[in-house]
Amino acid sequence: MKSPMTREWSGATTIPGLRSIAHALINGNYALFMAGSFCSALGGWVQAVAIGWLVFDLTGSPFVLGLANFAQMSPLFFLGLIGGVLADRADRRIVLMIGLSVGTVAISVLAVLTYLGLATVPIILLVSLVLGLANAAVWPAWQPFIKELVPTERLREAIAFNSARFNLSRLLGPAFAGGLLASSGAAACLAVTAVTSLTVVASTYAIRRPAPIRAARGAPWMSSLGEGLSYVKQDRFSFRLLAVTTLFGLVVMPYSTFLPALARDVLHWGPEGLGQLLTAAGVGAVGGAVLNGAPFIGAHPRHAMVAFSLIGGISTLMLVAGSQFLEVDAWIAWFALAGTGLGTVGFLTSANATLQMRIPDHLVGRVMGLWVVLNAGTNPLGSLALGWLAEYVPLTTIFGIGGMASIVVAGSLAIALRNESDTFTLA
Repeated sequence: MKSPMTREWSGATTIPGLRSIAHALINGNYALFMAGSFCSALGGWVQAVAIGWLVFDLTGSPFVLGLANFAQMSPLFFLGLIGGVLADRADRRIVLMIGLSVGTVAISVLAVLTYLGLATVPIILLVSLVLGLANAAVWPAWQPFIKELVPTERLREAIAFNSARFNLSRLLGPAFAGGLLASSGAAACLAVTAVTSLTVVASTYAIRRPAPIRAARGAPWMSSLGEGLSYVKQDRFSFRLLAVTTLFGLVVMPYSTFLPALARDVLHWGPEGLGQLLTAAGVGAVGGAVLNGAPFIGAHPRHAMVAFSLIGGISTLMLVAGSQFLEVDAWIAWFALAGTGLGTVGFLTSANATLQMRIPDHLVGRVMGLWVVLNAGTNPLGSLALGWLAEYVPLTTIFGIGGMASIVVAGSLAIALRNESDTFTLA
């Protein structure tokens, strides 16, 4: 009898045309979770567009736009470590279902209030904060939950597919959201988000797998947290990898925040040009995620991380050089941004998978909670700092800083890990 964790696609694999699809989706539980997650991620981009439109329509203030984003993202920085402890102490499936359900209820309330014309800026900020608090529990549990669903030898593929799933939604979601917003309004966008959020709740509920390995519930919370931090401190490779991804989150990844300003003020392009830049970055991001499923990447993760980081940095500097000194052709800008998206997402996906494969199962939630804090949690802080700096220096300087930081990450990994084995196993 097969384990419920693996739930092979016995029916599908008897049909030759579906064998490759069944192999890519690994097993039934994982495929179910990815299907629900993709629908939810599409809804997440629709939500982002709708909330941004609502806030700007009510206030006309870019600062309040940034404040709404900060309200949603800052809980990841302040509470991500606590979420990681929770992911190791509780059933991650239940944590995901509760956190995702809270987010669904919050966005449903905002959809109703928007439809009734009762949405105000304080209400939007409160809903954004609730979504952020829910994400502080959901995000640290998400990757460890994937680890429960797939065999160890397929984990890197599973993480790569999950990253590709997210970045594909990033490519498709804003375009769909723009059309829906224009035709039906913000309330309809938020209602669609609520419905798509239910798909991942339902798919998570339908999953059945063996009981996960968790920390002893009797251990104090602070002791549990300290155990995860102590592991990172003692394991030099994990410490170095988290350190460079912190730099990535602070300085490199915020590049996407400034693409509208780059399109309008530097390249002198309109909304269509911005759409091309966003599409280019999205296509590259999907490519970087997909490449991480290749066997070579799994066999040589250090080389892959160095290469991806170099590609991202060099591509960004090419965009800077072209926009600063040349009349940038649309195709040059498109390929440069595609390279940036490929390099940044490829690096983060490879680093994520490599770190998870190294962490002991009973610590994975806490270490990935730290990952969330140092990567996603620092991103809004980096955006705020670079946005302030952009008031005093040319915007191309901001992109140049990001490109140079990506190259520094590649060099530091190449030097610091030169004595490390290139193939990592579970600790």
